[in-house]
Amino acid sequence: QDSSSQLLGKTLPPFDLTDQNQNPVNLDSLRGKVWVTNLMFATCPGICLQLGKHMQKIDAHFSKPNDLRIVSLSINPENDTPAVLKEYAQKLNASPRWLFLTGSRDQIVKLANQGLFLSAGTPEVLTHSEKFVLIDRKGALRGFFDGENPKNIPTIIAAIEKLLQEP
Repeated sequence: QDSSSQLLGKTLPPFDLTDQNQNPVNLDSLRGKVWVTNLMFATCPGICLQLGKHMQKIDAHFSKPNDLRIVSLSINPENDTPAVLKEYAQKLNASPRWLFLTGSRDQIVKLANQGLFLSAGTPEVLTHSEKFVLIDRKGALRGFFDGENPKNIPTIIAAIEKLLQEP
């Protein structure tokens, strides 16, 4: 058990972002959905691709439409326009349930730091957490996982399946 366990149950702050299809996405639009989220940026040469491949395995596992959303939050909004993110999503064969979000730096940092309790770096230093965060239908934090370790994928899938059974 790491220190993130004391964060479980905390609810996300409101946010207003835009997905790769230029649709607005906010806390209300995700309410009622179970989601797994991570931080990334499209020009990231290393870990983002690995995290993306792990998210892809989770996405592929849940082939039938359901209440799961996969949310990848760009920490480089200055570069990651919806068009850039759409191209990135296509590279990862992302299903329609997989949202790639961008928006104002303030909104992204607020969601990452105060909502997900993950570091989103700065405009000068594009560095970010490798954690995957699981969020329940009410917008509350339910789990933190090391997204870099492929051994965690079955654990994450099991946790998602459990949350999808909750009302």
